[in-house]
Amino acid sequence: MARKTDGSGSIYLRGDIWWVKIRVDGKPVYESSKSPKKSDAIKLRDKLLAKKHRGEITGGTPDKILIGSLLDDILKSDIEESTRYVWEKVVEKNLRPYFGNTRAARLSTDLMDKYRVKRTEKDGVTHSTVNRELSILRTSFHNARKRTPPKVNLIPYFPMVKETTVRKGFLSDETYSKLRDALEHDLKALFVSGYITGIRKSELTDIQWPQVDFESDIIALEPDETKNREGRSVPILKGDMRDLLVAAKKERDEKWPDSPWVYNRQGKKIKDFRTGWEKGCKEAGVPELHFHDLRRSAVRNMRRAGVPQVIRMKISGHKTDSMERRYNIVDADDLSIAKEFMERRMMAAK
Repeated sequence: MARKTDGSGSIYLRGDIWWVKIRVDGKPVYESSKSPKKSDAIKLRDKLLAKKHRGEITGGTPDKILIGSLLDDILKSDIEESTRYVWEKVVEKNLRPYFGNTRAARLSTDLMDKYRVKRTEKDGVTHSTVNRELSILRTSFHNARKRTPPKVNLIPYFPMVKETTVRKGFLSDETYSKLRDALEHDLKALFVSGYITGIRKSELTDIQWPQVDFESDIIALEPDETKNREGRSVPILKGDMRDLLVAAKKERDEKWPDSPWVYNRQGKKIKDFRTGWEKGCKEAGVPELHFHDLRRSAVRNMRRAGVPQVIRMKISGHKTDSMERRYNIVDADDLSIAKEFMERRMMAAK
């Protein structure tokens, strides 16, 4: 049957049902009125045109958008460069091969469950890792929904497995020395600084030489370089930390004077050091140690040294008491100290 139009959209019959067609950005957008009444199609056409003028729909309807497009957008979004670097690896290695060619409108919880089974049973990763991967996918959908016009109309339920195992790893002073000696040259200063100050890995790798003041023995972290967007200063301690930083500055001045990066590989910013880290940890006898465990260890060590909580939080960059408490790990040494104090009290009470 001939299409009927008033110049701003078309309505036409397909069988007994009236359909609407409008053009957005030069591309056709079709939608069924799901009704045999022409009046319903006219109302739908007017509704679509209103959405078009408000910028709520785009050429190429959301039901045809591929998940790969959403992943492209999230990697181009306003996120930290260190985050973008990690997300890009996750997207290209795992998310895009599995979900990339699937239409966003067809993403289902069942499909995500199958992805989890593949990653845990076939690839051998933990449920926590899959949670982190699916959270990137979820963020891409939320961003797509917020776009003008939106690229997705609905956000599916993203199944997350409850993480009951909280990491409680930390590094003892004895093992610290072993790991310091086992790590490759380029990672020693980075490791020691993380162990002593508790600075986040992403914050450490962003530090440049103008932020390091050897006269005051202070490293200044600018607001735009920290996770919580608040500037702070951390001390450079005498011993390993200061010695390694001074040596790194001398090496930089002699070999690559134009490099701004404090923690570097031949003048280039350190980004991914998992291979060197895992090799050093294995050699030092702590193969399960994560770099983030240094942050936990630093807070514990500052607490033991009598550093007040408010100062510990300023140095490590923790913003809330609850976050700081998560790093107050009780180990055998803590219990021994507690036992000594408790025994003293009992003896004094006699």
